[in-house]
Amino acid sequence: MRYIVIINSRANPKTREALDDAIRNVSLVDPDLRNRLEFKYTEYPGHAADIATEAAASYGDKVTIVACGGDGTIHEIANALAFGKTPMIAIPFGTGNDFVKTTLPNWKLWDFERLIMNLDKTEIKPVDLVKIDSYDMMGNHINHWSRYFNNVASIGLDTKVQARAKAIVAAKDTKFNRKTAYIRAALALVLGGKRGNDFSFELELEDGTVYKSSKTRYTLLSMCNGKYYGDGFCPAPMADISDGLIDVCVVDDVPLYRAIPLLAAYKTGKHVGKNGITMLRATSGSVTSHDPSFQLMGNYDGEDFFGNRIRFEVYPKAINMAFFPEEGYKR
Repeated sequence: MRYIVIINSRANPKTREALDDAIRNVSLVDPDLRNRLEFKYTEYPGHAADIATEAAASYGDKVTIVACGGDGTIHEIANALAFGKTPMIAIPFGTGNDFVKTTLPNWKLWDFERLIMNLDKTEIKPVDLVKIDSYDMMGNHINHWSRYFNNVASIGLDTKVQARAKAIVAAKDTKFNRKTAYIRAALALVLGGKRGNDFSFELELEDGTVYKSSKTRYTLLSMCNGKYYGDGFCPAPMADISDGLIDVCVVDDVPLYRAIPLLAAYKTGKHVGKNGITMLRATSGSVTSHDPSFQLMGNYDGEDFFGNRIRFEVYPKAINMAFFPEEGYKR
């Protein structure tokens, strides 16, 4: 198998240096594998998708795309490879590595050399993607904000948190800020009283029935293919990226004294079953804004999107994903 390794040029320099060291070691240990590795560095926004699209068109299932970046890079590549034959594999190369937490739960035990040395031992399995279609208040489809996501999409408080966390890192890009931006932003917004969001939703559940929301104000709604997002928050601890279903978590608009413990539980995946939390499993659904601005603000895989109404639907087995062997980190 040939591997095209797409590396996010904006990744942490120390992380890139560690990858370079691993590549040099692989060259000595397994020169044949090294000769089948081709490295591509991104040069502009969307370049990862362009590289993946070109590789898929040229080599089909004779090449595997290796995503070396955060959740945004993985999101780009997944959209480029959707419904094609070319598989992809994600390695922990970002700050939060939220999608990798689902595909490689013991990722912290691995180093880059072991990841590369195990590429030929990966097992390719088809997994799901979820499509977001965005519409304006006149019902017109907004192509720019309509994409597939492989991990988690959400609307409400957590999207505001994501935006504030990005601003914290953009103002001062330090290791401390990258590690703490999300939880600091979450606490600031929860304590600041800006928790409620005006929207309603409708879901087609796994048993074929339709579920309609009874309220028009909620804290957030997350649509989960994977388990984690937002630097380790766990909205859907039982999510499975290959079950053909979306795990939907809805948090009511709750007062501050309940919001603080719910935030802590939501962080660790212990919110399921608590008062104010609704967990549903769906195949598709829609969310409609009731805000005076007529606008929903959401994010998928960490990327922002907008619209008056959005529809989402799971596409089972839409992309081929390569998985590392469970014990491959051992030497």
